Amino acid sequence: MADTEKSPIATVHQRVTHAFMQHWRKHSNKYPKLIRLPGDQARQLDKMNSMRTPGEMWGVPVEIDETTKGEMIGIDGEVIDLTTIELP
Repeated sequence: MADTEKSPIATVHQRVTHAFMQHWRKHSNKYPKLIRLPGDQARQLDKMNSMRTPGEMWGVPVEIDETTKGEMIGIDGEVIDLTTIELP
């Protein structure tokens, strides 16, 4: 894998992590309600969080939904498209 390519597993985790950080800044450190991912991405996220409870990240439930490309539901109900999260 070239240096410019990212592992799909790391990419899912990074996007979710960055979405958390954006949500915390916007909502005074409150956690989002839900993370909704297609099955393959949910499994990838679980692999990165192998020491945590499967099906959640930092206490936020991860729901499998094959009709989404990946999204986070904010505390205020806002839907954050995880595919639009820019990574460093």
